[in-house]
Amino acid sequence: MSVGHFRMDVCSRSGCPLRSWRRYRPAPTWPTSWPASTGHLNGYELVEVAKTTQRQVSHYQGELLSTVWESAHCPAGDQSSDPERMESTDQHADDEIRFALTLTRRTAEYLLGDAHAIIERLPAVGAALHTGTIDLPKARVFTLETVGLPDETARQVADQLLPLAPELTTGQLRARLRRLVITIDPDAATRRQNAAVRKRYVHHGQDQDGTASLSGCYLPPDKAAKAAARIDELAKAAKQAGDPRSMDELRADLFLDILNGENLPEVGHHRGGVEIAVSLTTLMGLSKEPGDLHGWGPVIAEVARTTVEQQLKATWKASVYDDNGELVHHGRLRRRPSTADAAFVKTRDRTCRAPGCRTPAHHADLDHTKAWEDDGHTIPANLGVLCRHCHGYKHSDGVTLEQPHPGEFIWHTRLGHTYHIKPEP
Repeated sequence: MSVGHFRMDVCSRSGCPLRSWRRYRPAPTWPTSWPASTGHLNGYELVEVAKTTQRQVSHYQGELLSTVWESAHCPAGDQSSDPERMESTDQHADDEIRFALTLTRRTAEYLLGDAHAIIERLPAVGAALHTGTIDLPKARVFTLETVGLPDETARQVADQLLPLAPELTTGQLRARLRRLVITIDPDAATRRQNAAVRKRYVHHGQDQDGTASLSGCYLPPDKAAKAAARIDELAKAAKQAGDPRSMDELRADLFLDILNGENLPEVGHHRGGVEIAVSLTTLMGLSKEPGDLHGWGPVIAEVARTTVEQQLKATWKASVYDDNGELVHHGRLRRRPSTADAAFVKTRDRTCRAPGCRTPAHHADLDHTKAWEDDGHTIPANLGVLCRHCHGYKHSDGVTLEQPHPGEFIWHTRLGHTYHIKPEP
């Protein structure tokens, strides 16, 4: 009996191919030599063919997932059975798939998991895959980065970024999704990370060429970034000392030397190389907006603040942005302001910032609004001009001072009064 190819109808609810099948024309006969079939095309045309082929591959991957997902809902039967769909999936659905496609059990489980996540949980992602708008790796990024979200929220996230996905690499898409997910539900993102860190472990094993792999998994990102920066620093020091090994070889060898307690090069004070981009409100604990570890991607607010706190004891660099996304500081955080920062704050404030005090800035102190000892940072947004008397009053019992925006101060007195000092016009 001759069996033709089949085509799926499209589900009106999700736009994904789901249930009914109908016969259509047999597949074309492919040429036996692919290069010969494209030899008459120029470079531009070959790239266009590659793009079209990629879209077609994505379409078939979408059809495969749809078919797998639908087969999981079929009751027991044979080739003569009528189409019928169960509400729930059969517990042995993956076995049927692994037998038919000659897959391992784990691979079949992964395939069915992809089918559920892409076709059922994120139908818009499934539709984009089926039309060839995105490929399977990008579809998987959507599913993996939204795992901790409720289904409805995950679909909203997908809807927001799907229009941009065709122009993004998987790495770019992953970073944008991660930032958006953290922004939408920072508490859930924190819970998800804390739960993952509790699963941390060291993986080791032999590779197929006789070498070995050794890695830590589910590590705290701030500590992992610090460790990687340390290895990079040691490798650079060895290279500058004339070591003939490549940087990758040096990093790998130093990684083992550190763990084995073997001889390490002397590099003096740890300079590191980690950079953190974080909003000012997050840095001050007023916001849960994610930060960004350079080279690592978006991180939850707690990790961003921890990284900056670690930087206070090292010569790392930080990029600090205000609520409008404007860069307000870049470089090492220090206790005493730089000459430029001091001049800027004095010019901005002009006089003591206590209510009614007119002491000129050049006769006053530069004070941390949030104390250095309490992790207050030496940046213009946390500095203000106070005369010696008002500076002492600020530190007396019952008095607090806030700077919600650069140059804007709110005093709370010991008797419960509040005074709002706006920037000089």
